[in-house]
Amino acid sequence: MYYLDYLLKNIMIFIIKIDYMIYYGSHGTICLYYKGLLISSFALTNKKTIQAYLNQGEELIYQSKGITQIKMYLQFCNIIHNRKINNKAIYKSDHINFLNCLTALLRLKIIHNDIEDGELNGYMVFQKKKKKP
Repeated sequence: MYYLDYLLKNIMIFIIKIDYMIYYGSHGTICLYYKGLLISSFALTNKKTIQAYLNQGEELIYQSKGITQIKMYLQFCNIIHNRKINNKAIYKSDHINFLNCLTALLRLKIIHNDIEDGELNGYMVFQKKKKKP
């Protein structure tokens, strides 16, 4: 107990805040943007392909029925966007749900993959950089 008190009083503790970690797989990464802000990143591998991630939105559409589903998807994306702006924690399950909601909105054509157009909604795929010999 005394040793712990000594350590807490005499050792400087640095807290480093990492804004976001981009996850790279063997085939690169897929980054998800909403309202001009990078929200999530997922690794691309042989099993986890771009199409597999995009199909998660279709599964969410088939599982939920009705008009209120679109409002719920948009509301969840807005909540995660606000949490990101306010530097609040976003849990791994929230990132997966954000992926599902965003890809569902893309499949329903509520939002468009506008990264090239300047609005920064949708996803962007980055291939893994090859090493030079």
